[in-house]
Amino acid sequence: MELNRAICCRELRESDVVGSDGEKIGRIGDMTFTFDGELKLSQFILSGPVFEEFLESIKVRPDKDPIFNGSMIKKMDEKVHLDTTKNGLKTTLDKGAIGEGEIRLSKLQKLAIIDKSGVSVGKAIDIDFDVDGSAKLIVGGGFFEEKLEALGLKANVDIIVPGKVIEKIGEKITLKVGKEELALTMEEAIKTAAQSSAYEAKEANRQLSRVQLFTQRPM
Repeated sequence: MELNRAICCRELRESDVVGSDGEKIGRIGDMTFTFDGELKLSQFILSGPVFEEFLESIKVRPDKDPIFNGSMIKKMDEKVHLDTTKNGLKTTLDKGAIGEGEIRLSKLQKLAIIDKSGVSVGKAIDIDFDVDGSAKLIVGGGFFEEKLEALGLKANVDIIVPGKVIEKIGEKITLKVGKEELALTMEEAIKTAAQSSAYEAKEANRQLSRVQLFTQRPM
């Protein structure tokens, strides 16, 4: 999946997906990721009409949603265009279609984030994709919101933690760093973005809506 700008999952979710025959297949409802020292996007899961999703949620009909991976994307504009038709896609009911090591975005967003000492620091609220294809956590809640408030910033600033800072993902997301290092890194990253003179005021405001931590590998 090639990108010309950074994009997050909330922008991709609810995007219409169109097959190579021009027919709408559905909308992106969820995604799956793998983690093996690096967070990677694996597959997209499509959702159907609201009524169909409701019937699936109450087990009246099987949860049979089409899935596809990034290699099937021909192009992305206001829609996602695939190089195949709906009949060429596997579904969530197909055996082995979603691997044991894959975790859904909808589950990731429910996991607490703890530092290396086991102290809860927040939660994952979204996933950010950079132009190089790397996936990073957008984090919030708890410590992160408190730190933003202490720095005089609103809570709608995206705090982005790269996958290299993640130690493991299980019942919780464990980081390789401690709370104190997170605090120091946030202060430095926000200060750098705010003091940058390379941007016009409008661009600086946009820059402060996205603050990436640990641009250098943590110790």
